[in-house]
Amino acid sequence: MRTISDEEIRSLKGATDAAYRLGGGVTSFELLTRCKVSTLSKYASLNSENETFLIPVDVAIEADRWAKSPVIVSAMARALGYRLVPADADEATPAALTERDAHDLLNDAMDVTRETLIAMEDGKTDALERKRIRTELMELVRTAQLMLLKVRE
Repeated sequence: MRTISDEEIRSLKGATDAAYRLGGGVTSFELLTRCKVSTLSKYASLNSENETFLIPVDVAIEADRWAKSPVIVSAMARALGYRLVPADADEATPAALTERDAHDLLNDAMDVTRETLIAMEDGKTDALERKRIRTELMELVRTAQLMLLKVRE
């Protein structure tokens, strides 16, 4: 019997989709990994016929590298009750905070708001709308995490 829950599977699939999007799309990612687009799509698909297809560890690492953020690996860590911390977090000197950081954060927050409002127009949110909201939220979280590194003491 598997110990991974349906919710954890959906979270991993959402993170996989977010990594693809952050990296520029699943079609471009095919050129950088061992899998074809059809297989990569199954790893992010919430359709019942693809519910057992989860991204292999090596492909997840490649996707996170491509996305320039440990989106999938972070979802895996959360499923185990852990969180990731950059390896050089204690030694690194963060870059200076800039106006661009504030604009990026605001733009990402507006993207979350836009997708949420679109999803709520008909009074209910379907799987695709929730997936789009999750993707935008992952981008917002990534931007916020980068800002946190810059303002930490």
